[in-house]
Amino acid sequence: MNDQDKYLPHIISALIIAILPHLGRLPIWIIVWCTAMWGYILISLKFQWPRPNRAVRIILSVLGLIGLLATYSYRIGPNAYLGLLAIMAALKPFEISTHRDRMISLFLAYFIVITSLLQSESLSITLYMFLSVFVTTGALIRINDPMGRFKTDLRLAGIIMAQAIPLMVILFFLFPRIQGSIFGLSQAPAGKTGFSEWLRPGSIARLVENNDIAFRAEFEKNMPPAGQLYWRGIVFHEFDGTNWHRLKRLPEIGHLPEGRKAVAYTVALEPHGDRWLFVLDRPASKPKWTRLHADYTLRNMRPVNRKKYYEMTSFPSPRKGSLWGVEAAEQLPKKGNPKSRKLAADFAENAVSVNEIVGRAMMYLQDNGFVYTLQPPVLGRDPIDDFLFQSRRGYCEHYASAFAFLMRAAGVPARIVGGYLGGEVNPFGDYLIIRQSDAHVWVEVWSEEKGWIRVDPTSAVAPQRITEGVSGALLEGEFSGGLFGGWFDQVRFGWDAVSSSWEAWFSGYSHLEQELLLERFGIRMGSWKGPLTVFLLVFGSIFLITGIYVFFQLKPVAMEKDRVRICYEKFCSNLEKAGLPRPPEKGPLDFGSQVARERPDLKPAVDEIIQLYIGLRYRHGHNIDMEKRFCRLVRGFRPRKK
Repeated sequence: MNDQDKYLPHIISALIIAILPHLGRLPIWIIVWCTAMWGYILISLKFQWPRPNRAVRIILSVLGLIGLLATYSYRIGPNAYLGLLAIMAALKPFEISTHRDRMISLFLAYFIVITSLLQSESLSITLYMFLSVFVTTGALIRINDPMGRFKTDLRLAGIIMAQAIPLMVILFFLFPRIQGSIFGLSQAPAGKTGFSEWLRPGSIARLVENNDIAFRAEFEKNMPPAGQLYWRGIVFHEFDGTNWHRLKRLPEIGHLPEGRKAVAYTVALEPHGDRWLFVLDRPASKPKWTRLHADYTLRNMRPVNRKKYYEMTSFPSPRKGSLWGVEAAEQLPKKGNPKSRKLAADFAENAVSVNEIVGRAMMYLQDNGFVYTLQPPVLGRDPIDDFLFQSRRGYCEHYASAFAFLMRAAGVPARIVGGYLGGEVNPFGDYLIIRQSDAHVWVEVWSEEKGWIRVDPTSAVAPQRITEGVSGALLEGEFSGGLFGGWFDQVRFGWDAVSSSWEAWFSGYSHLEQELLLERFGIRMGSWKGPLTVFLLVFGSIFLITGIYVFFQLKPVAMEKDRVRICYEKFCSNLEKAGLPRPPEKGPLDFGSQVARERPDLKPAVDEIIQLYIGLRYRHGHNIDMEKRFCRLVRGFRPRKK
């Protein structure tokens, strides 16, 4: 391996560590691309394989750009920029021949590390970024200090990062915060909520094995009972015989709902790429930049592409509420599902109230062998009939769909509400963790006396779903949950509490929080004096930190304390205390011989110390390991006076 190639393993290691957190967001072909390119380079170092010439490198670059355009097309965003960086980082090591090329390759690693913050601001990503910067800085020092030891280079990288922490803290708190994102680049990857514009059998069941966190909720006072933890997200009104759809146009609510026993809470919603916000029934507040619609659903002005925090108030026991949506909740296709229509007519016959019709339908589900399962059979052209009279096996969307159909066929307005049910209490943070596996749908029916009433047909078949969650309601072996229980759950809860607190603080430090912080120190941003004061504080702090660094780290070598000289003087001082003063005219060898004659018992220790001192002063020069050993021996050398 020649001198130009010996740095390649360090550079490629830095690139690999930088790109690892992005593997889940990169297309498979880019991951294979990087693996193939870097793997070829590392293997070629051992077997002396030829490197691609300039023409081949150009062809590879063109192919990479074509693949990038074919993958992302016009969707220019964080993932496209990350893909471009990955392609460049995979090809750049092929042409490393100068020190400039090595530096550029490592700067690419720094850029890839920075893109992690465009994807996530979680504690785990932040810690991993520090690790990646540490390794990349160590490699940077290595290529600029070829004669040094890699262990020493890593230690120096750690020292540099520690020295940068004060400056990082100052810039975090005082540098002007940007409202929103820059050109839309600061977008976290959107997850799946399980809800779209339509609902069909099986659309919720597929989420049960997904343990990704949908959102977290922390309550101001006592947490509501399990039967009230219905997190509302989307309402489906239209039924086409198979699927349920939401209305395209939803008016905003004229007035906020009223009720009794208000519940105040804060939601930390994970990015999901849509505008739905999840709230408890009935939402009685409207956060900034949101719309509260007449069906009591809350929508954000823009798609939720970053973690969103919002404070809410809801009424578990609302008053009657708005009449809006009653007409849309009565419509049914003219044909289809004849058996279910007849069954609904039987429920409505001689019924004196909506509650009586609802009760008859719930009793039918309870008494006719229905099973709550993730593995229902495929339904035919009349899915409601097939479910109610043949299969009688299904998940929450099957029961909600059939129940809403029965209510409408019986003359009772009904609609389906999609969201989440329940949650998992984190004992370390006293907040709820709502996962994708908690996705659920239920029904609302209209009563002239009480307004919209929530009815959960799942409770007639699997009441454990309400109180114990998904795991307690499904058949044995259908739900693994992906969790291990015991001590692992304790570790998981502890880490989630720490991580969520970090994200709330780190992501929540907005321009408003910054203004409040500055106001505590008497700095108001409303006038020209405020920004000027912040400017002077930031740059004054930078100059102060730089000055301290220059004074203590970059001062001339002649001004530095000579550790070897200090330790040798301490050695001579210890001998003088033992009755063996060093004459000024004697050098270290002569003085060592004198001590050996007068005190033969000290000869081994004195000879070793003298030889190390001579080696450091006249033979080896500055050697950290020898210097440490020399000073350690001097500290342990404590002769007694005879």
